[in-house]
Amino acid sequence: MKSFQNTPGKTGTPQTTLKKELEFTGIGLHTGLKTTVELRPAKAGTGILFLTEKGPVRATYKNAVDGTYALTLADRGAKVQTCEHLLAALYGAGVNNAVCELFGSSEIPLLDGSSLLFSRALAKAGVTEYKEKRRQLIFNEDFLVTELVSGTTRFLKAEPADTLKIKYYVSYDHPAIGALYREYTQKPGAFIKEISAARTFGWAEQIKAQKKLGLIKGGSLKNALLFGKKGVENKGGLRFKDEVVRHKILDLIAAVALLPFEVKGCFTAFKSGHNIDIKMIKKIGGYYE
Repeated sequence: MKSFQNTPGKTGTPQTTLKKELEFTGIGLHTGLKTTVELRPAKAGTGILFLTEKGPVRATYKNAVDGTYALTLADRGAKVQTCEHLLAALYGAGVNNAVCELFGSSEIPLLDGSSLLFSRALAKAGVTEYKEKRRQLIFNEDFLVTELVSGTTRFLKAEPADTLKIKYYVSYDHPAIGALYREYTQKPGAFIKEISAARTFGWAEQIKAQKKLGLIKGGSLKNALLFGKKGVENKGGLRFKDEVVRHKILDLIAAVALLPFEVKGCFTAFKSGHNIDIKMIKKIGGYYE
């Protein structure tokens, strides 16, 4: 293990929490169950802590156990499913300490399929700063994770930068998507403006197979983008021409939120996804902690 290094000559930004409690109720994407999550302010050093009926689960890369169709965290028999939209919203709002208690199921409510409603509520609630500082990390070398899928090498690379940046490329053989590229730089207001409204997405031809596996029981055109053979099946179509790649950036931000420090680095993704994202943060976290 390498020792942790702060950015030379700088300390991290102040730790934060939300100013008041928030509550969200909705349907879980995969369980189909009505679920509620209550967000409460937490003291410095708490991190993002989920409370479930089976016990607490800390939002850390060490507890990331599955990225198949959604991000799942687990610890000693307790788990939290589909937490990526909430984690990304908290990170985008600059909130790094909060207690999130779940009622009804172990899955975070999907709401509209994006981070938008979480982000709007967090912006309205406001943020409290503590005197305690966050640990700050700037990479001292590059990291690379690759995965061969159907003859195509997908990858996620992390390298030094002066702030958190993401460069993301996707390509789908679908008339409504095609090849897309977008860059994102973390700064105040950027997440809610550029990324938060991008919805999760799926394919009409895969619905039956996924339901046979016990998945997407709560999925609908109200909480996910659905691509059919001819195009987008949702009334109103896409929110952005590049909504798909914006949502992929959202998912990656959620993974970065599981690292225990303020990250200054550039992530370059080529057809990445939850599982590659998890491999990357475990590689980074295990190297520096």
